[in-house]
Amino acid sequence: MLPVYEAIDILGVINEKVGHTKPWVVLANTPQGLTSFVVKMYNTNQVEFQHCVTKEFICNALAREFDLKVPGCALINIPTELAFSRSAVEQHQFDNTDERPKFATVLLNNVNNAITTLPKNEFSKRIALDTLYAFDNLIRNSDRGNPKTNLLLSPNDAFLIDHEMTFGYDDITNIEIENFQFYDRFTRYHLFYNHLKKAQPKTKQNYFDEFLFYLDILNLRTLNPYFHQLNNEGFSDYSQPILTWLNEIKQKSAIFVNLLKGTVQ
Repeated sequence: MLPVYEAIDILGVINEKVGHTKPWVVLANTPQGLTSFVVKMYNTNQVEFQHCVTKEFICNALAREFDLKVPGCALINIPTELAFSRSAVEQHQFDNTDERPKFATVLLNNVNNAITTLPKNEFSKRIALDTLYAFDNLIRNSDRGNPKTNLLLSPNDAFLIDHEMTFGYDDITNIEIENFQFYDRFTRYHLFYNHLKKAQPKTKQNYFDEFLFYLDILNLRTLNPYFHQLNNEGFSDYSQPILTWLNEIKQKSAIFVNLLKGTVQ
């Protein structure tokens, strides 16, 4: 179950240089004590018609199934009286934010945004490059490249963030895997594409083995509680397109992986 917390203080706003949101940092009381969360302030159109909150939670859960690290997540309610104590600009942002509980992740300390110019070894010691590349193609994520990588690096790990642009309806419906085309926005513009493309042929032979293993053992029923809880919280149902797509890829996992290998040959 997704934890649901109420913010008890607003610590600030993250003014991103790139990206289309200005997340808030709030403090909430959790069973682990006072915890800071980064809250995505989506508007109603983004929540209701783009299903941003659903996509964020589902991708957060899926990433864990592929041994990819993500921040802990929760639903956060921000009381109106807290917002009224902020500046006029922040109050205006709050007024334009969807009223339903908000997607939030635990604020990570000692992390930096990954940059595209980092050498390969700086990534590979923290994350499996081929697994993340395959995962992003699975969730139809074209938002892990330049200028915003949506990857936070700590001294030893890499954390995936920001998945509101995934599972686009046109990208996951009425698709025939046998005739599947990988668009450049999912491949050539990916953060790791050039690193994977330039590898030695012997290295490429083992690409996506780990991803295929996790895909084959993935139990899609583990996602149902997330969909059900989100529905109970008032979010519209977007489970059918996502589950149908994922099930199709699972059933034809070998074809999908072979096609993936073709994109980096």
